[in-house]
Amino acid sequence: MSPSSREYEHQSPELTLVRLPIRDDHIAQAAVAVLLIVLGVLTYSETVGLWISLAVVLMSLAASWKLFIPVRFELGPRGIIQTSFLGTRKTPWREIARYEVHPQGVILYQTHDHSPLAGFTSIDLACRGMKGELESVVHFYMEARRMRTGSSIVRMAEDSSPSQQTSEAKSDSKHSA
Repeated sequence: MSPSSREYEHQSPELTLVRLPIRDDHIAQAAVAVLLIVLGVLTYSETVGLWISLAVVLMSLAASWKLFIPVRFELGPRGIIQTSFLGTRKTPWREIARYEVHPQGVILYQTHDHSPLAGFTSIDLACRGMKGELESVVHFYMEARRMRTGSSIVRMAEDSSPSQQTSEAKSDSKHSA
């Protein structure tokens, strides 16, 4: 017998992490620093204008704005909630098609497509210090989704009234008899 949605919600693991790509990814730090220095030097050597090279460096920083914004991720029975100063985005577990583990954490894909473009709709949960816990939480919810005890059950239980659930259970028992 599967647990009710409320029981499932109370026994489900929850995890909160804050991701700041420029802080968490050392490769991104080095790449951004090298890119900014090279752009600044090349622009200054070609134009001999300090203001123009400074403008190019600032435009490059503006183009890589996502590296400098901290995002808070909350993984729980209702899905993945991403919060930043730009707003909040909620992704239910039923919308996650697959996940892949990488050395820094886990990537959640919203499509079954394995093309390079699938990464544009993915959620990268990279946190080296909590990698083991992160993997176990994601595995728990993906298995629950596969077994149909995930967040969709929590949503369905909230959407339907107790009398509606009782009538649905009676109709199910009539069909099975």
